[in-house]
Amino acid sequence: MKEILLDYARYNVWANDRVIELLHKLDDNALDQELGGSFGTIRQTVYHIWGAESIWYQRLQMAEHLMIPQEGFTGTFAEACAAWLAVSKQYIAYIEKQFDDRGFEHEFVYRNLKKERLKSKVWEALHHCLNHSTFHRGQLINYARMLGQNKIPATDQIAYSRERK
Repeated sequence: MKEILLDYARYNVWANDRVIELLHKLDDNALDQELGGSFGTIRQTVYHIWGAESIWYQRLQMAEHLMIPQEGFTGTFAEACAAWLAVSKQYIAYIEKQFDDRGFEHEFVYRNLKKERLKSKVWEALHHCLNHSTFHRGQLINYARMLGQNKIPATDQIAYSRERK
């Protein structure tokens, strides 16, 4: 299980990096244009992914009080993307530190954003978080296409696997 999760975390960083590179080609007006979807704009979708990855990582670290990074954030879009990528990379280190698969089977208790008490296995939280990012990266790519970007990088996991060989 460790190798599969590690591969998925590495893929997440690779795909996030490619999408971020694509989004850096857009100006602020494009980043804030209302396009529909889950969060409406590219900026808000990026902030959502960054926030979700950060929150799940904090939960895995057993943080008592969650810091939602995009709340009150006043930095640039590039700074937000760099922070998002930094959080993504933390998952690789977290998974690498697990001694064996028993660490992934551990159930931990946390509270969701509604303050409800929940339990999940570590591997379930990791899989959910990384899959969540994949879903929203797809939205970002769709938004970029809507805004006229026609040189879209491959972000499929199989493209990642082929590139590593």
